[in-house]
Amino acid sequence: MSYDKAKYHFESVQKEGLDMIQAYVHSGFYLGWLIDNDLLDEEFADDCDEDITLFKRREITAPRLFQRLDGVLSEQDISEQGNAFTQSYFDFDTGSYLEDYQTYLVKALPGVFHVKDSWENYHIAAEFISERYRRWLSRQANVISSGV
Repeated sequence: MSYDKAKYHFESVQKEGLDMIQAYVHSGFYLGWLIDNDLLDEEFADDCDEDITLFKRREITAPRLFQRLDGVLSEQDISEQGNAFTQSYFDFDTGSYLEDYQTYLVKALPGVFHVKDSWENYHIAAEFISERYRRWLSRQANVISSGV
């Protein structure tokens, strides 16, 4: 299962007259957060080690990394725990990632695809994703401790 593919957004980005990298930004930030939190599948991470290392050294941004990895964020690329969180938070229909993205990054911009690929914006995204992840982990611990 794919959570998102940049190619799904190419037409929208083109219609808005934006650079194609903009199709990679929102999911690229999420991918970067997964990397920074060691939530990728080990085999996938090993296969992409050189590209991931460039990101970890901050030599390329998360959206540029996402572009280099063909712009696909899929279930098989993420660890078991990462998938459990991603299914509840990142899902565009039922999760709140896009709502948070709108609140913290889009703000008064014309739309989702206008958020600049910058380290400053990545850090803002990483902060709100991390907060949601902490809450999710807390809920998981409560479910386990209550025996549900």
